[in-house]
Amino acid sequence: MASTQSPPFPPEFAITTPRLRIHPFDPDNLSHCEFLVQLWNTDDFINSCGRTGIDTSEKAAAFIRRRVLADYARNHHGQFLVSLVETTPAPKLIGCVSLMKGAPPGPLYLAPDIGYTILPEESGKGYATEAAKGLLEYASGELGIHGAFGFCAATDMRSRRVLEKLGMDYRGVAALSVFGGKESAVYTLPGMEKDLAVYNLTEQLHDK
Repeated sequence: MASTQSPPFPPEFAITTPRLRIHPFDPDNLSHCEFLVQLWNTDDFINSCGRTGIDTSEKAAAFIRRRVLADYARNHHGQFLVSLVETTPAPKLIGCVSLMKGAPPGPLYLAPDIGYTILPEESGKGYATEAAKGLLEYASGELGIHGAFGFCAATDMRSRRVLEKLGMDYRGVAALSVFGGKESAVYTLPGMEKDLAVYNLTEQLHDK
């Protein structure tokens, strides 16, 4: 089953940027599981994404096996860890960056969306922008993915600045079906179609 497969990446696979190392989750690596619990239970993450219920390393390992490895197997992308290059070979984990695409039968768009979460004490240093740019460049060069969405709360100006620094275009606000009808600001990479229905995003956009 996809949920029990190993990541479809070579050993020691990593995307590197000047300051960061972007690498897959390993459910058998306790430090990965413990970090996910730490990151997803920060006030910043909860305020932005809500509570996940992942509050133990065992739950984190189960989530990685069930969801993260399945995304890797299906799409060759998904959620990745972000660590500081200068701290190798004992990397300091500082966040996650993701390129996510849903799967049937649930609601999904035909272009993935970029996401990022950085520890509060490491925020404000440009790491989210650098990690997202590195993952998008990898997706374009290695996976042939040239279109991606950026979604965030319309009032989340910090996330919106990251998307704008990535060069993404603001398209408006919509109640997105993939988020249960929650209103989100919608951004796209340059060059994507004007009519977003091409990517299965048919919700009504408006300015905010």
